[in-house]
Amino acid sequence: MKKFGKLAALAMAATLLATSFAGCGDDSGTTSGSTGGNKSGDYDFYIFNTKGENADALDAAVAAYEEETGLTIKTFSLGSGTNSDDTLRAEMSSKNPPAIFCTMNTNSLVEWEEGGFARPIEEAVTDDFKTLATEIPDNLKLISGTSGESFGLPFNVEGYGYIVDKNMLSDLFGADKLDAVLEDLKAATYDEFAATVEALTAYIKDNKASEVTLNGNKYALAATKTGLATNLEGVFSMAGSEKWTYGDHLINIAIDAVFPSSYDAAAATKEDVEKLKGPFLAYAKTLDLKSSNAIGTRGPGFINSTTNGYDASVENFATGKAVFLKQGNWIYTNFANTSNPDVVEDLTFIPIKMPFTDADVVADGLTVEKMNTSIPVFVPNYYLINAKVSEEEQKMAEDFLVWLNTSEAGQKFVTEDMAFIPYNADPATTQIDNSLGNSIIEYMADDAMITNAYAGAPNTWSGDVVGLYIMENKLTKAEWTEEDYEDIANYAVDQWLEMANLS
Repeated sequence: MKKFGKLAALAMAATLLATSFAGCGDDSGTTSGSTGGNKSGDYDFYIFNTKGENADALDAAVAAYEEETGLTIKTFSLGSGTNSDDTLRAEMSSKNPPAIFCTMNTNSLVEWEEGGFARPIEEAVTDDFKTLATEIPDNLKLISGTSGESFGLPFNVEGYGYIVDKNMLSDLFGADKLDAVLEDLKAATYDEFAATVEALTAYIKDNKASEVTLNGNKYALAATKTGLATNLEGVFSMAGSEKWTYGDHLINIAIDAVFPSSYDAAAATKEDVEKLKGPFLAYAKTLDLKSSNAIGTRGPGFINSTTNGYDASVENFATGKAVFLKQGNWIYTNFANTSNPDVVEDLTFIPIKMPFTDADVVADGLTVEKMNTSIPVFVPNYYLINAKVSEEEQKMAEDFLVWLNTSEAGQKFVTEDMAFIPYNADPATTQIDNSLGNSIIEYMADDAMITNAYAGAPNTWSGDVVGLYIMENKLTKAEWTEEDYEDIANYAVDQWLEMANLS
């Protein structure tokens, strides 16, 4: 087992998954309840929240729980997009540490488990909490890569893919073809999708209306641009300056071809990692397709954070300047800050397609077709109980999490205020007031899901290493060749091996 000091040092250098789910944020902390000095007088227990996007909603839930129970609870949340690692470490080492804290995945759990802070489910104080935790589906549990024990409760489940506005599809292909086009986009092969992207670019740039084939069925683009189609400037809206969007989430699709979970990726051998070469070539070709058919032109300006950052990509999509935006359901509330907030009424996901071969897809239960018709669905964060606070605080913390995840009032905050998909939702019956969330639920109901295996890669590998390399060396180039694909694939494999001490 690695020494704790080395793990802490590595983690301090990491930009963890929480930053991947936020595109624009501030650095300010927020608190609810009392911010006072000791548990015996100022508050009963303390929640440290690492997901700034739900800070206000969590504060509202805590306030309702305080009114219901008479307890006083301290909460602390950093602004969305802010790395909370160092702040959490300081709080965990303070005189009054949080009873509930948060972590993202197996890799980030290691520090807290080895430090004696993360309490396994089996050590739960109350039967209700233990029952709730043990009923988490196996594929959503946070399992230690060293002890094999289970920890914590999921915040929710999230998913991502290519977001598309149904109204845009209606303007492109005709309202009477909308349902058929949408279903065939979901089922289309990579080659069909890539040909459609090229046809759409010709339509946008040259007003050339042609016929496309999706899932074996032919559809004609409207002869004349009308409605939203008149605004189009590119097929994709892409934040070239946000390396996590292609360094984390897009490359995850390729990693899923080899590893069925983040736990498997974290335990990879040299031979396992070398199996990623083919999938990474497919990833590179997909990124070329996306970035060469996006708003703007690849070059120095493409990675400019002022003109081609997160906010700009959301605004461009919301105003109909692009057909697709690769993002997740967490972005739903960001549309409220655009000049067209009503776009959220009719959004849905289609899967991210990659040109995999049968030899590329070696994860159990997956095929090329399954991968190209599914979206990643996973738990982004977990609530953990701090083993180093008193048993009384642990009990109060458990009671709150049971209330949040089982009571009608608690679930209302989760689904409405936080706009989350509950991890324990029944996809056959659950509907929420969120078009993107409901789209993910449909994929869950159809079992059209893959996972987030990239979370098991070495810390910082995906975004700060591979993503940065691509941003600086490839997205600044107008044209890519087969050599560029090889460069990306080899670099990704070599860096994983080196960072995991497998080379």
